[in-house]
Amino acid sequence: MLVGTLPVEVNEIIYGANLIALKKKDGGIRLIAVGYTLRRLAAKCANAHAVSRLSTLLAPVQLGVGIPGGAEAAVHATRRWATSMPTDGVLVKLDFANAFNTLRRDSLLEAVARDIPELYRFAYSSYSCKPMLRHGSNILRSEEGTQQGDPMGPLEFCITLQPILLKLESELRVAFLDDLTLGGKVDVVAHDIQLIAQESAKLGLQLNRTKCEIVFQNDDNKIDDPSFYGFKHTPLGEATLLGSPLMPGPAVDKVVTKKADDLERAVGRLSMLHSHDALILLRNGLSVPKLLYTMRTALCVDCPSLTRFDLLLRNGLSSILNVDLSDEKWLQASLPVKDGGLGIRCAATLALSAFLASAAGTSELQANMLSPELADTPDDLVNTALKAWVLLTGAEPPTGSAAHRQREWDSRWTSKAWTTLHESANNTLDRARLLASRAPHAGDWLLAPPITALGLRLSDEVIRISVGMRLGTILCEPHLCHCGERVDARGLHGLTCRKHAGRQQRHNMLNDIIWRSFGRANIPSQKEPLGLTREDGKRPDGVTLIPWSRGRCLTWDVTVSDTFAKSHLATTSTEAGEAANRAAAAKTLKYATITRTHAFVAVALESSGSWSSEGLNFVLDLGRRITDATHDTQETSYLFQRLSVALQRGNAICFSSTLPC
Repeated sequence: MLVGTLPVEVNEIIYGANLIALKKKDGGIRLIAVGYTLRRLAAKCANAHAVSRLSTLLAPVQLGVGIPGGAEAAVHATRRWATSMPTDGVLVKLDFANAFNTLRRDSLLEAVARDIPELYRFAYSSYSCKPMLRHGSNILRSEEGTQQGDPMGPLEFCITLQPILLKLESELRVAFLDDLTLGGKVDVVAHDIQLIAQESAKLGLQLNRTKCEIVFQNDDNKIDDPSFYGFKHTPLGEATLLGSPLMPGPAVDKVVTKKADDLERAVGRLSMLHSHDALILLRNGLSVPKLLYTMRTALCVDCPSLTRFDLLLRNGLSSILNVDLSDEKWLQASLPVKDGGLGIRCAATLALSAFLASAAGTSELQANMLSPELADTPDDLVNTALKAWVLLTGAEPPTGSAAHRQREWDSRWTSKAWTTLHESANNTLDRARLLASRAPHAGDWLLAPPITALGLRLSDEVIRISVGMRLGTILCEPHLCHCGERVDARGLHGLTCRKHAGRQQRHNMLNDIIWRSFGRANIPSQKEPLGLTREDGKRPDGVTLIPWSRGRCLTWDVTVSDTFAKSHLATTSTEAGEAANRAAAAKTLKYATITRTHAFVAVALESSGSWSSEGLNFVLDLGRRITDATHDTQETSYLFQRLSVALQRGNAICFSSTLPC
């Protein structure tokens, strides 16, 4: 395919696509093309090669291909220019009518031959024929524009348009694929618009003047120049670029309000799903991720709708999980999973970190887009955000390359929030819970995909119990256990009750995962081997049938200690995993006789998910060996997730066993 030697009859098929027809908001039809796999693979390889060569030639004018943070840089730079726009200046947004579908293919091929000649044969073979586009039983022919479903399409469009962009004389020139933005004196911008209209027509492109916009610093300004005929006049305070508001104020509130409306609709629909599915969808796609681009490009911190967004998120989470979220519980839930939360981020606290990280990360690109005088002028909006961030976190802002990463900014706030939670914990049980929630891999069950076939989907009740134990919410009415002990509202008694089989079921589930994992690593093993006993006659949970290390076979024994047991709280409330470490040491002592002939490891963890250091190292080693066998680098993560899910399922069984039948 890359050499371009396939027969024409094959090209018509393999460079075609299957079409999906979607309805546009304005009532029209949008055809989505899904290209054939082999063509997409070849094009992705070609595109990766070409982008690495051409992205630096396209920047800083064309930011739509191969420029990390290109859209964000465009918004930041345009905002800075618009803020300092001279009285005789104007900002325009240009839109081409159906640009990708009207671009002349001979112009496209000329651009490929000029800029990436080594890929010309590949491009020629795909555009010299008329590929078939299939929609049901209907067949259309692709004859104009870049081909839908072609991964190289955006790059091909950009290099075709680039010569025109390089001729422009406006002070601000920003392009993101077919979206063009110009800023400068009225006469210069008018000249550039005429140039674009004339030159783009030679490429088959036509300005859609009804969608073009013109922005003045003073809303009373009027222009009679025919170059701007048909352009929509937009106040600066309401202007947007690439879907993001340019200026703080009503425009930001309007965008966030729409996002909040979308979230409200999504939460209502998520309530119809299983809790585990709903939690994953809410965290990874339907909450803050939908708002993140806006928060990175616009200062949203004082936006009234942001408060509504967070309230909807909090109430929706409470409804999905069937738990009551007080202010303190919501604060913990809004922390990242690694910091003891549920990963459902609070937009109001993340907004400043997102904006500052984006502004810092794109600062060099902005400087290349702006005049030297403007580039050297401090960004007042960034300074305002920085002061608010320091007030919120009480920390020193990150510097250097660290300032480019949102995680660095956000970690200051999450550390402060976690410290606040820990200091407000007024008993050893809550301190132990908080420390354990932050232990390595304690929250891996929250990261597991809810796939029933893999045994990873948790029932609604298990999710409720798991979240409740992590956040310390009320799980039940106080009652008497079958053993006669009093069970409080948190329901933690079941984790240690010896009158029920829940603890044994939890042990067996964990041990079964360990045993099966040896099989995935191509290490044959056996459960509870006969003839291998300690002094009291008890056998370990399993043994490998081939040497594990230093010529010795490995025996293992799984044990789960309760983080919240009264006998453990003195240590678990000061350091996470101490109960597991003590249990591992006790197991090793009990199996001292076996260690003379076999290697031994105590796979010890706590009911909260904290691991002993020995157990943690063992799982890491086992995961690495599975990776060696399967060549899947994620095997260690999968193993921790399976064990974490099994632990939560076992905890739920222990909790439920205390309830009356």
